[in-house]
Amino acid sequence: STRERMMESAEPMDEGGSHEMEMTELTGSDTVIIVAYHLPIIITRTPDGDHKVEWDEERGLNRTGMNLPVQCVYIGCIDMEVTDEAEQEAIEALLLEQFSCVVLFLEPELKAAYYHGFCRGYLTPIMHNQMHVHRGTDPFQQGEWRAYCTVNRLFAAKVMEVYHPGNMIWVHDYHLMLLPSCILRKLHTAKIGLFFHSPFPASDVWRSVAVRNELLRSLLNADLLGFLMFEYTRNFLSCCKRMLGLEYEFHKGGYLGVEYEGRHVMLQVATFGISTPTLDQRIRAMDTGSPMTRDVSAIELGDRIAEVCNSGRVVLGSVDYLDRLKGVAPKLLAWEALLKDYPHYRQGHVLLQVCIGARNRIQIQEAGEVEAELTSIVNRINAQFPDTVHFEVRSSMSAAARLQVWSGTNVLVITPLCEAVNVWPLEYTYSRHVRGLPAGVTILSEFTAFARVLNGALRVNPSSQVELVEALDHALRMAPAERNARGLKDLAHIQRCTLEEFANRFVTDLKSTQTKREEDFVSVGFGLASFRMVGMGSGFKQLDVADTLERYQRAERRALLLDWGGTLTPADAGLYDPRVTDDGQRMPERVLSVLTALCADPKNEVMILSGLSKEKVLSAFGSVPSLSLAVEHGYTYRVREGEWLHLVHGVDTSWRTVAASVMQMYNNRTHGAYTLSKGSSMAWNYADSDPEFGVLQAKELQMTLQQVLAAFPVVVRPGKGYVEACLTDVNKGAMANRFLDICEGAPAAGGSAAAAAVRAVAAPMALRWWGGGESPTRSRTSNTESSLGFVLCVGDDSTDELMFGALHQKIGKQTPHVVTATVGRKPSEAKTYLNDTTDVVELLELLSTHGNQLPGSIPSSGMKRTSNGGMSKGFSGMSASYTNLASLG
Repeated sequence: STRERMMESAEPMDEGGSHEMEMTELTGSDTVIIVAYHLPIIITRTPDGDHKVEWDEERGLNRTGMNLPVQCVYIGCIDMEVTDEAEQEAIEALLLEQFSCVVLFLEPELKAAYYHGFCRGYLTPIMHNQMHVHRGTDPFQQGEWRAYCTVNRLFAAKVMEVYHPGNMIWVHDYHLMLLPSCILRKLHTAKIGLFFHSPFPASDVWRSVAVRNELLRSLLNADLLGFLMFEYTRNFLSCCKRMLGLEYEFHKGGYLGVEYEGRHVMLQVATFGISTPTLDQRIRAMDTGSPMTRDVSAIELGDRIAEVCNSGRVVLGSVDYLDRLKGVAPKLLAWEALLKDYPHYRQGHVLLQVCIGARNRIQIQEAGEVEAELTSIVNRINAQFPDTVHFEVRSSMSAAARLQVWSGTNVLVITPLCEAVNVWPLEYTYSRHVRGLPAGVTILSEFTAFARVLNGALRVNPSSQVELVEALDHALRMAPAERNARGLKDLAHIQRCTLEEFANRFVTDLKSTQTKREEDFVSVGFGLASFRMVGMGSGFKQLDVADTLERYQRAERRALLLDWGGTLTPADAGLYDPRVTDDGQRMPERVLSVLTALCADPKNEVMILSGLSKEKVLSAFGSVPSLSLAVEHGYTYRVREGEWLHLVHGVDTSWRTVAASVMQMYNNRTHGAYTLSKGSSMAWNYADSDPEFGVLQAKELQMTLQQVLAAFPVVVRPGKGYVEACLTDVNKGAMANRFLDICEGAPAAGGSAAAAAVRAVAAPMALRWWGGGESPTRSRTSNTESSLGFVLCVGDDSTDELMFGALHQKIGKQTPHVVTATVGRKPSEAKTYLNDTTDVVELLELLSTHGNQLPGSIPSSGMKRTSNGGMSKGFSGMSASYTNLASLG
């Protein structure tokens, strides 16, 4: 196999790692797998039936251009169509052995649907900020999307053939945006980087993509994402914020990062360059090579173009692909306007425009339409002003011929409407310098990436004809001193930011990303929209149901701390407004029944901890006897049917007036925002406002509140969709500690009503101990009957993380009788997780039904341990199905 023929020398992957990028150096033992749609080679059939293969110097990904100090393996397609299996095998062997290239052959129909259909037809306009408009048919075709998915999976299969642990995978451009997800399904610890050679669109354009979330989530499964400009990076971050609610942060060393499912996705802004050694070699071959070499170059250039370049006239030249986005039409129209407004340019000046139908880039019909439009404009100009435009279309053009054009061009005019990578302005400036020619002038569209780094160029908006005409006039009138100064400014950047430097920096950053360990990550979801690699942290695992039940059975005293929304019931069970006291929601009878059963057990103390108001919590759980309740994150609570108590006392509440006035000011300025007032806190909620504007306003509000409330015992915390000002010592963590102290201080209870009353009375006694001095019941805590033997804490959101952390700090993470579980597989302070709210309720039903049997006993009605320590389904007499529990543990 391909894997067996290569990669034996690859080093194994390092263990450990951290969230920060620790800079490393590349070595000869490193291997990078470079994946792109096009292999950087040129392959042709020879007359004798053999194949001639050479590196494609026009594609910067070749081994010579990047000059990486590592082992490189290339995966991609070739331009030549090959249908014969024997010929395919011969090409595969040739490319692998001599060029370290792994070729992927696509069926013609699949290739057409994938490349010309989805990539060129659907994605290319989107990536260049052009939204599709429906004109009789849907621009998004399911067949083309399926082809895109299929090809990405085929590329992933090729990667897996050659991958060895420790290899880095460098994916190129939007043709393979699904590849990170496809690879991570099998290679959980692979380091994957993806670099965009195209722009990345604004969020308003990206959200028009029919499969936006599938593509966006796949990109976030990479470890490193590269963009040519910060503008494109900002667009990507905006998409992450608006569509997935993700925030970005800065890391040491100046790196941007996105926190996604417990993983750190690093972002890099890096400008492409040219390989100056390669260009030097080409120029030397042209200038000092054999007469035959120079003659071939001249023949390819063409007599007419050579005549234009050597005519003695001032030449404004350009070489562009035959594509509307390249902005050739606006350039021709501006030249026409210049000749009309400035008659003295009609003599001694010529515009040389060469267009190339790029290999495998543009369909014949599209190219033909563009050529017809441009030919019409050129004919009109030459009819008015003879011999002022030379327009020529070629199927291809070598670098040598292009360098000849640069030598004869005084002003280079590049005016794309939207473009990322075009190294020809760099090539133009550098080649004229190396050949000792006078510095030329570059007119560059502000919509190309290099306009941001070539500060000596004249930047123009190609959509403004007036601006473009003025730039043409400026360039033609520019004094030699200014031309030289501008050229030297650009030359400094070109010599510093080369292709070699760019490639080395990207691969070095990829190697420096967080090293992943198999046990710390888990794949979640099946479809493209839901699949993601989740970082779990060391020791995080599924809750072991059998072990939890056995611990529960052995304990004489137990405490259960449970969150409400997202834990006992789905977080989105109702689209209620938190400002409405009674929204008509009712607690499911199944939840009330299991809570009633747990509270009826004299060994148990059960508390519901919620951030909602007392009225809402009582409406939901008030019917459950002996259930302890904590509302507003513990600000107010009661133990069983006892009186309502406060977690903290004697607090100055005058801060609420100050906070309310500030929040109201931001309400007036932020559409969709409102203030939610509770007993212990005031929250400014912006979840219904514009995501990006809401975040900006929230940051300003947070700083303002921190300043005006600095003298009060109040902390200002940002949350997901809100900014909350709350009392410093009020949170679920503090409430959990208080409840455990109460439970530890209460005497053992029997089943009588008197015993229940004693337990309720013990609460204020324990509270007095919390405030200082020795607890009246502390002497009894060493008694087996009064000490807790089992603690279960379950929650689902960030406020519950404080509860998990407090319990671990108070009791210890490794204490066997403490079980902390978060709902859903996600990064958490909890040590285990349950899949969903159904699993939570089924676990509680299991504990309430079988909790008082002999420790370790298994119900004869069908519960049995699975090979992974969980339990399988089958409790007779119970309405709930335990199918989900079979997957736990």
